[in-house]
Amino acid sequence: MVSVSLLQRLGHGGANAGTSEYTEDSAVLESILHNLQMILNSRKCCCETRPDFGLSDFNATGEYRSALTAIARDVERQIRAFEPRLRNVFVQPIEDKARLLEFVFHVDGELAHEDRTVRVRFDSVLGSDGRIRFNS
Repeated sequence: MVSVSLLQRLGHGGANAGTSEYTEDSAVLESILHNLQMILNSRKCCCETRPDFGLSDFNATGEYRSALTAIARDVERQIRAFEPRLRNVFVQPIEDKARLLEFVFHVDGELAHEDRTVRVRFDSVLGSDGRIRFNS
């Protein structure tokens, strides 16, 4: 069964934290986004035991279109490697002329429960500050 972490359940309501109402899809998605926020805002080689953990540094990348595609592939690799609750992940770069200082990516995946699969879609935005945030 797909669930939230033990610490998140304990922080959510103490005695009632183990009930099924907190393991609903929205709580699980919130947990996934929290985990992805930590993963995608880490830089490659920040973790000595997992040098593949974190995004590469794309500051020196010259051309916009190739940088957008490379970042999207790196985001997809990180999600596939470090967020096991999501399956069949696909990250697509979105060109938004109105947001010239940000890179926008559409993330598609599946949250697999024992008895069903839930389609998950959200946008991630790499801001000019170098941090990733999410719009679900």
